[in-house]
Amino acid sequence: MAGIDKAREEADKLKKDILDEDFKEKVVMEQVKNELATIANNPELVKLYNDNARVGSENLGSDLPQLKIHATGKSTTNTLADGTEPTDGYFFYKPSQQQFKEVVVHILTISRGFRAEGMSGQKDVFNQILSGVIINEGDQRPFIMYFTGTKLQNLWNFGKEAGKYTHARPVAIPLFALLVKMNTQKVETTYGKSWVVSFSIMKNEADDPIVITDIGEFQFLRDMVDMMNETIEKVIAAKVLEEPEVVKEIKVE
Repeated sequence: MAGIDKAREEADKLKKDILDEDFKEKVVMEQVKNELATIANNPELVKLYNDNARVGSENLGSDLPQLKIHATGKSTTNTLADGTEPTDGYFFYKPSQQQFKEVVVHILTISRGFRAEGMSGQKDVFNQILSGVIINEGDQRPFIMYFTGTKLQNLWNFGKEAGKYTHARPVAIPLFALLVKMNTQKVETTYGKSWVVSFSIMKNEADDPIVITDIGEFQFLRDMVDMMNETIEKVIAAKVLEEPEVVKEIKVE
């Protein structure tokens, strides 16, 4: 249960950060509402506010528990705790600066699709966000992961596979109750080879999915679903995306 307790502490901290952000926003809005009319009537102030709207918040969302695939030569911001670069094609977990060749997870939720500015100034790029809990090494670490472009197809295929269990009868299995292994694979894209995530629902010898049987763990993950949904909606609303990789616009022949 130590892993669950640690994950609950991390989840509570993330939830507190969200609540604190909401509280601060309400306080600020209350303080400035009487001044807004004054600002609106002063063209010079309006320009100053608009020109500096993002100052100090350029990295909003940088503390989100991101899980990414490290791509050597493209992922320029990933650094392990010892200062070295992660291994090409490994998962990089930003909060603890750890790397994993593969991860075993409970997937909590897959977001609605949304469009935002992509890499190299591309407009209206379709995105989805997956949230889950990594259970490697006995700990439970909450994470979010961005999917766009080539990465989306495997995510959609996984959704179809999981749907067989979430709609099963007589016992339907919630998505978060499934145990899922995530690996990486390289595929060809317009701009060369790219790493994508592959999903595998873990099964027992009878070919049945491995699921949660502990009531406490089940309820913990169920509560995490609501919390991560709230976090993701805030990310979507703020259009806070994953740090872009360096894109080499050279087609593979």
